[in-house]
Amino acid sequence: MVRNLTALKPWLMPILSAVGLTFALVSILTRPEAEAKQPLTPPPSSPYQQRVAGIGVVEPRNELVAVGTELPGVVRSVHVAVGSVVSAGTPLFTLDTRAAEATVQRLEASVAVARSQAADAAAQYAPVQDAGASGAVAQDEINRRKFAARTAAARLSELQAQLAEATVNLERLTVRAPSDGEVLEVNVRAGEFAPAGVLATPLIRMGDTRELHVRVEIDEENLGRFTPSTPAVAYRRGQTGTPLPLRFMRQEPFVQPKQNLSASAGQRVDTRISELIYALTPTAAARPLVGEQLDVFISSVTPTTPPVTATQGQ
Repeated sequence: MVRNLTALKPWLMPILSAVGLTFALVSILTRPEAEAKQPLTPPPSSPYQQRVAGIGVVEPRNELVAVGTELPGVVRSVHVAVGSVVSAGTPLFTLDTRAAEATVQRLEASVAVARSQAADAAAQYAPVQDAGASGAVAQDEINRRKFAARTAAARLSELQAQLAEATVNLERLTVRAPSDGEVLEVNVRAGEFAPAGVLATPLIRMGDTRELHVRVEIDEENLGRFTPSTPAVAYRRGQTGTPLPLRFMRQEPFVQPKQNLSASAGQRVDTRISELIYALTPTAAARPLVGEQLDVFISSVTPTTPPVTATQGQ
């Protein structure tokens, strides 16, 4: 028995490998085929025989406005919510105003004192203003009163300018809507610190949504097939049966590198795009949201290529 096992030992690994390979082949060949998954909605198809396709992003007609604050501070109150419709100048949120209000009150008192001092100095100078020719009052006294009146008037003007500056700073602590529109996003709460400057996440996003625009990106290689007078439609993702008509507004004059590249479409890293702005006139039942991506199809024309004439050398 031991002799038989010793004789089979060199063949043990090949036998086990063959058994494993046979099991794997049987498992693969007898595995049932997976059923092809059908999408819930079919992909959009162009209604035009010749077209230029692109991806569009819905935006307000005055583009998205990222509202910030000119002065940093702690937020004391937020006056709007998402969906609020505001007009230009409507308060959006207010920072802590206690220090600014105290500064305004202090300068108002200083201006009142300076106004009294300026009036007193002017009253002291008025009686002797024309007394120098008669010699009734010494010239030194006249000059002293004259310069005192001028100094008091200049001091009053300085304090009034400081008061105006403090008043402006107090007003800047209340951030107001720069234009008419709808509040689309609020990222600030009472008690939070609102930094000044450009932020990665704006404190408030708003825009005029009474008319929506679609910013469409098309590759530069398709610019020769595009004309503004041709019709265009857009489709929402998942609603390919409801086309949304588009009205051409303008074309951005700057051709820029494309930021979002698609490897499946074979796009190169040096792909450049042109942005087209269309007005969207959706129905109430198919009104897209700001920031939503749409599939856009633009009717195109076939570019005419002039014949090339070869010049023979003499």
